[in-house]
Amino acid sequence: MDTPSILASTGPLFARPVDWAMGVIAEAGYDGVELMVTQDPATQDAAQVAAAAEREGVLVPVVHGPFLLLTRRVYGTDLVAKARRSLALAGEVGAELMIVHPPFRWQRAFHEWLLDEGDDEAADHDTQIGVENLYPVKVAGRPVRFHRYTEPDHLDPFHHVVLDTSHFGVAGVDIVDAWHALEDATVHLHVSDYRGQGRDSHAPLGHGLLPLGRFLHDVGAREDAPSITLELDCRRFLDDRSALVGYLTQERLKCRELLDGGDVEDVLGRPDVVSVAPGAAEDDADQPTVGL
Repeated sequence: MDTPSILASTGPLFARPVDWAMGVIAEAGYDGVELMVTQDPATQDAAQVAAAAEREGVLVPVVHGPFLLLTRRVYGTDLVAKARRSLALAGEVGAELMIVHPPFRWQRAFHEWLLDEGDDEAADHDTQIGVENLYPVKVAGRPVRFHRYTEPDHLDPFHHVVLDTSHFGVAGVDIVDAWHALEDATVHLHVSDYRGQGRDSHAPLGHGLLPLGRFLHDVGAREDAPSITLELDCRRFLDDRSALVGYLTQERLKCRELLDGGDVEDVLGRPDVVSVAPGAAEDDADQPTVGL
């Protein structure tokens, strides 16, 4: 059985040059990088991306288009045009997948393009479009669904799905149930933990509420398991490269051990099902649970 590739995202490292981020990810032993297209021109230009990847000795099998609030003006504000430029970039760097965030509910043109034309246009670039799940946003204390795709059944029309564990955590969706509902269409995973309180945590594995042990056991048991990006909040390590490499290495090892069926409490330092996120009341909730 082939084990799924484990990538790390350059997104949490966007405050540093992309070649620096790639070097950190390579040193931490990942199988490749998921490139986040940002305001940095070096992430928007295929030649610069390819040159940086070659220098640092990493593959770029996944490109995440600039669909975050922070990158809303990158490649323009028209979502279809933004997706098309991201597809072209993905094709030029040899990425197998380009990830989009779902449109807001009033953005009908992008929704219809994803349903009717996106897959064919992606094929023209020898890549695929992966549609990622998002989550409701709290307004005056109540969740409001601005994005179209927040529940597993919302993604049923798509052939290529990117399942994000933290996003489903915010949406109150059981990630194991979501995996089994979407596994035939899921081509990629974004894996991180969720601390609760309706905030998209992207926390280290074992520092939240999600049953990541059972989830990754089930993913790892699949013959054709999808690739994985560990999409983790790295802010506290950005000024200490050695600590950042150690942190990313640790999280990769935890993920691999769980994919291989490792004991959850041994790997994560907590039971798989908890009612309170470990360290939630501590000053340093991101303190690693296990040593290298």
